[in-house]
Amino acid sequence: MRKYKIFGCFLFIALLILGGCSNDENKKEAAHKEKEQQTEEVEKTQPVEADEEFRKYFTDDPEEMVQLEPGPYSGDKYDLEAIKKEIDQFPSGETPDDYYYRLVALVAEDYRFFYEAMQDVDTDYEDPSAQPDGELGTMPEAASKQINVQVLFDASGSMRAEIGGKTRMALAKEAVNDFVKDLPEEVNVSLRVYGHKGTGSDADKELSCSSSEVVYPLGAFEQKKFSKALDQFAPAGWTPLAASIEAAMDDLKDETGENVENIIYVVSDGVETCDGDPVKAAEKLNQSDIQAIVNIIGFDVDDAGQKALKKVAKAGKGEYATVRSQQDFQRFFEQERQALRAEWQKWSNKNTSHYSKLQNERVNELFDIENKARDLTKLEEEHLEELVAYWNETLSEEESNQKILTIQAGRRGRALRSYAFKTAVAYRDQLRSKGLEIRDQVRDKAQEERDRLKEE
Repeated sequence: MRKYKIFGCFLFIALLILGGCSNDENKKEAAHKEKEQQTEEVEKTQPVEADEEFRKYFTDDPEEMVQLEPGPYSGDKYDLEAIKKEIDQFPSGETPDDYYYRLVALVAEDYRFFYEAMQDVDTDYEDPSAQPDGELGTMPEAASKQINVQVLFDASGSMRAEIGGKTRMALAKEAVNDFVKDLPEEVNVSLRVYGHKGTGSDADKELSCSSSEVVYPLGAFEQKKFSKALDQFAPAGWTPLAASIEAAMDDLKDETGENVENIIYVVSDGVETCDGDPVKAAEKLNQSDIQAIVNIIGFDVDDAGQKALKKVAKAGKGEYATVRSQQDFQRFFEQERQALRAEWQKWSNKNTSHYSKLQNERVNELFDIENKARDLTKLEEEHLEELVAYWNETLSEEESNQKILTIQAGRRGRALRSYAFKTAVAYRDQLRSKGLEIRDQVRDKAQEERDRLKEE
């Protein structure tokens, strides 16, 4: 009886142990299943694996193609044996397109340089160089600047001397009148006369040296009004040249700024006789905010006078010229017009040549960028053809439906070459068209100015 009790106890204990073990196994299995479910859920929410990165090359849009990163075996990194090992690891059961783009992802070339270059293409040209400003007797085009011309007219007693039956003053008045009336309409004109009071005697020196007066205020040219201003004075006294140049500074004090150009023309038959310093006055005027150019037209001046007046012109950053008759005046102004016509021709030649060179450089640069892209497409195409051939060889008869058609290897390259050509040629055409347009504008402007100067 005792034996049965003992055996019963052992049996009871064994059942407890077996029952406990069974519960543990059930718990483990439940935990394992829960873990598998969690893993499946996580995998569903995970991003595409690295193996799926090739899908970003699934595009027929060449503009998207040229923005993609290159493959790991692009360019000099192409290694056929290494790529074959990659190909051998391709998963089975995919479509030919899948396998084609897997190959593309391995050897795609880097076309981003082309895309970036096309974004930065500028088909505009800068403005032409500064137009000719002209010298004595000629003006630059006044459309872009306000041109102010002031004539300082010497009315000292020596202007009474005659040349060919006419006084120096009469000849000078005719020349000045002809010169001013031929200026462009936009140019403002002023006339200041000096030395027109008193006489050449010592007794009248103070009066005469203080005589400097504006007889035609700065403004648009009016023929009758200007001629009347010229007629109201005659040869009289001394020559206050320095004082008149200083007075011109006050006349033009409000005429400053980048779009204003001031030009002084001094018509004189002699040097300073009122103890002033015309060289210093001309330099001061030129260096002021007015920045006036001081030109001197010496009328029948002796050698000593010429040297003195040349110094004045040099100080005023202007030019000096000597004339001795009305014909000399006319010849001088005509020579100035011819010189300016030549300057316009130089300006035209310089700018048309510059634009032609610039156009060719920029067009050739686009050719170079396009050719670089084309060369890469051909290299990539060669690599793809080689890889497609290898892939097709690895397939069994049962897997023949996964073969990639050889023609597919070149479809990307053809699309990229067409895109590169169309994009680059559009910009090249714009550069040529705008280059021709601006060269024609330069030539037309230069011809217009030469014709205008020829008629004056």
